[in-house]
Amino acid sequence: AKNVKKTIILDMKAIVMNEVLNKFPIMHSIGSTKIENEQQFIDAEKYYTKNGYIVFKPIFFGLDKNDKRLSMYTDMCTQKLNMCDVVCVVTEHIGESTRKRIEQAMESGKEIIYFNLERNKQYD
Repeated sequence: AKNVKKTIILDMKAIVMNEVLNKFPIMHSIGSTKIENEQQFIDAEKYYTKNGYIVFKPIFFGLDKNDKRLSMYTDMCTQKLNMCDVVCVVTEHIGESTRKRIEQAMESGKEIIYFNLERNKQYD
Protein backbone atom coordinates (compact mmCIF):
# COMPACT_ATOMS: atom_id res chain seq x y z
CA ALA A 1 0.00 0.00 0.00
CA LYS A 2 2.90 2.36 0.76
CA ASN A 3 4.40 1.81 -2.70
CA VAL A 4 1.03 2.53 -4.35
CA LYS A 5 0.68 5.83 -2.43
CA LYS A 6 4.28 6.75 -3.31
CA THR A 7 3.63 5.96 -7.00
CA ILE A 8 0.44 8.02 -7.02
CA ILE A 9 2.21 10.97 -5.39
CA LEU A 10 5.10 10.74 -7.88
CA ASP A 11 2.64 10.49 -10.79
CA MET A 12 0.80 13.59 -9.54
CA LYS A 13 4.08 15.48 -9.21
CA ALA A 14 4.98 14.49 -12.78
CA ILE A 15 1.58 15.71 -14.04
CA VAL A 16 1.93 19.03 -12.19
CA MET A 17 5.52 19.49 -13.43
CA ASN A 18 4.45 18.70 -16.99
CA GLU A 19 1.71 21.34 -16.79
CA VAL A 20 4.17 23.89 -15.36
CA LEU A 21 6.89 23.06 -17.89
CA ASN A 22 4.51 23.21 -20.85
CA LYS A 23 2.68 26.35 -19.81
CA PHE A 24 4.60 28.65 -22.16
CA PRO A 25 5.66 27.89 -25.74
CA ILE A 26 9.39 27.85 -26.39
CA MET A 27 10.72 29.95 -29.25
CA HIS A 28 14.14 29.73 -30.87
CA SER A 29 15.15 32.93 -32.67
CA ILE A 30 17.46 32.54 -35.64
CA GLY A 31 19.05 34.78 -38.25
CA SER A 32 22.27 36.50 -39.16
CA THR A 33 24.45 36.91 -36.06
CA LYS A 34 26.52 39.75 -37.42
CA ILE A 35 27.21 42.24 -34.66
CA GLU A 36 24.90 44.86 -36.21
CA ASN A 37 21.91 42.49 -35.82
CA GLU A 38 22.20 42.02 -32.06
CA GLN A 39 19.57 44.67 -31.28
CA GLN A 40 17.02 42.96 -33.54
CA PHE A 41 17.41 39.76 -31.50
CA ILE A 42 17.01 41.73 -28.26
CA ASP A 43 13.87 43.42 -29.60
CA ALA A 44 12.38 40.09 -30.69
CA GLU A 45 13.22 38.50 -27.33
CA LYS A 46 11.54 41.36 -25.43
CA TYR A 47 8.47 41.32 -27.68
CA TYR A 48 7.88 37.58 -27.49
CA THR A 49 8.72 37.32 -23.77
CA LYS A 50 6.08 39.99 -23.07
CA ASN A 51 3.68 37.88 -25.12
CA GLY A 52 4.21 34.67 -23.15
CA TYR A 53 7.07 32.89 -24.93
CA ILE A 54 10.26 31.47 -23.48
CA VAL A 55 12.91 32.62 -25.95
CA PHE A 56 16.21 31.01 -26.91
CA LYS A 57 18.42 33.48 -28.78
CA PRO A 58 22.04 33.63 -29.85
CA ILE A 59 24.39 34.92 -27.18
CA PHE A 60 27.43 35.65 -29.34
CA PHE A 61 27.39 38.03 -32.28
CA GLY A 62 30.14 38.70 -34.80
CA LEU A 63 31.90 35.40 -34.11
CA ASP A 64 35.12 34.66 -35.93
CA LYS A 65 34.62 31.77 -38.37
CA ASN A 66 37.80 30.23 -36.90
CA ASP A 67 36.49 30.22 -33.32
CA LYS A 68 37.34 26.80 -31.88
CA ARG A 69 33.91 26.59 -30.20
CA LEU A 70 31.91 27.31 -33.36
CA SER A 71 30.95 23.65 -33.90
CA MET A 72 29.76 23.44 -30.28
CA TYR A 73 27.61 26.56 -30.75
CA THR A 74 26.18 25.07 -33.94
CA ASP A 75 25.31 21.86 -32.10
CA MET A 76 23.72 23.88 -29.31
CA CYS A 77 21.64 25.75 -31.88
CA THR A 78 20.43 22.42 -33.27
CA GLN A 79 19.50 21.25 -29.77
CA LYS A 80 17.58 24.49 -29.09
CA LEU A 81 15.74 23.98 -32.37
CA ASN A 82 14.80 20.45 -31.31
CA MET A 83 13.51 21.70 -27.94
CA CYS A 84 11.43 24.59 -29.24
CA ASP A 85 7.81 24.82 -30.36
CA VAL A 86 8.28 27.83 -32.65
CA VAL A 87 11.15 29.21 -34.72
CA CYS A 88 11.38 32.96 -35.25
CA VAL A 89 13.47 34.32 -38.13
CA VAL A 90 14.63 37.67 -36.78
CA THR A 91 16.80 39.19 -39.52
CA GLU A 92 15.94 40.00 -43.12
CA HIS A 93 19.18 38.47 -44.39
CA ILE A 94 18.87 34.69 -44.61
CA GLY A 95 22.27 33.11 -45.08
CA GLU A 96 23.24 29.48 -45.50
CA SER A 97 23.08 28.50 -41.81
CA THR A 98 19.73 30.28 -41.27
CA ARG A 99 18.32 28.61 -44.38
CA LYS A 100 19.49 25.24 -42.98
CA ARG A 101 17.74 25.98 -39.65
CA ILE A 102 14.53 26.90 -41.46
CA GLU A 103 14.68 23.61 -43.38
CA GLN A 104 15.25 21.69 -40.12
CA ALA A 105 12.30 23.47 -38.54
CA MET A 106 10.07 22.68 -41.50
CA GLU A 107 11.12 19.01 -41.47
CA SER A 108 10.32 18.87 -37.74
CA GLY A 109 6.91 20.47 -38.25
CA LYS A 110 7.80 23.58 -36.23
CA GLU A 111 5.82 26.77 -36.68
CA ILE A 112 7.98 29.45 -38.35
CA ILE A 113 7.43 33.16 -37.69
CA TYR A 114 9.20 36.05 -39.43
CA PHE A 115 9.76 38.92 -36.97
CA ASN A 116 9.11 42.52 -37.94
CA LEU A 117 9.37 44.94 -35.00
CA GLU A 118 7.31 47.73 -36.56
CA ARG A 119 4.49 45.38 -37.54
CA ASN A 120 4.57 43.56 -34.20
CA LYS A 121 4.48 46.81 -32.18
CA GLN A 122 0.93 47.35 -33.47
CA TYR A 123 -0.14 44.30 -31.47
CA ASP A 124 1.96 45.01 -28.39
